[in-house]
Amino acid sequence: MTHSVYELHVRLRDIEPPIWRTLEIPGSATLEDVHYAIQVAMGWQNSHLHQFTIGKHRYGMVHLDEVDELGDLEDERAHLLQDVARRGAVFLYEYDFGDSWEHDVKVQRVSSAAERVAPRCLGGERACPPEDCGGAPGYANLLEALADPNHEEHASVVEWVPKRFDPERYRVNTKDMSRVMAELKRLAEEGDDDFDGPDEVDADTSLPPALVASALGLPPVQRAELVALLAGSLAHQLTSAADRMEQMARAGANAGKAAKKEATTGPRRPAGERGR
Repeated sequence: MTHSVYELHVRLRDIEPPIWRTLEIPGSATLEDVHYAIQVAMGWQNSHLHQFTIGKHRYGMVHLDEVDELGDLEDERAHLLQDVARRGAVFLYEYDFGDSWEHDVKVQRVSSAAERVAPRCLGGERACPPEDCGGAPGYANLLEALADPNHEEHASVVEWVPKRFDPERYRVNTKDMSRVMAELKRLAEEGDDDFDGPDEVDADTSLPPALVASALGLPPVQRAELVALLAGSLAHQLTSAADRMEQMARAGANAGKAAKKEATTGPRRPAGERGR
């Protein structure tokens, strides 16, 4: 059985120089999976509603009460990428109906693989705009104020944007995004995306409250990345421990066999004493 592999080029509209990402994702991924892949690769925080427009059809989060006003919307969880888009197809992904971040998504390539591939980001340029900055026009104003120390809004913008924000910086991470996507989905389903401060920290934890508060205060995507990183590290440690235990057990078994052989045949004499 072969699996289809889609290469998607995602570009944010109305911004120059362009902000874009190239994704690799299985054709059997649902449109909900595509949503989470775009969120992680772009750097959005999954804090707003979204929808896909593919041909004459619109797909989105039909399970939420807030989307009733959007009208005829199909369930993104019930449609696979390979069933709604072919090679060369271009469709729209819109995120945050207030700021209206519109992304053009083009199917650049469709190939086959013996196994189902993991979602990955293959490339990209420029940082994702901060959430709630007012869409493309607001982001242009933000960049102008950020670049000009004499701008009347410079100080407030510097304080408002994320620390170490660099609009030109984007570091491609080609690792499997599945774990981060799954954790981001879990946070969304549990509604666990708001943190009101250190008072929410469980008093029974043995971890420093400040550390826990810092972790819980991270934006959803960054918190999902942290959980995925810790889970991956733990899995690696468990695998390494299992390998060491297996090696110790094997060494113990070999030692036991050697001791049993020596008990029945006598101790092995040094080579120089043999034949005497």
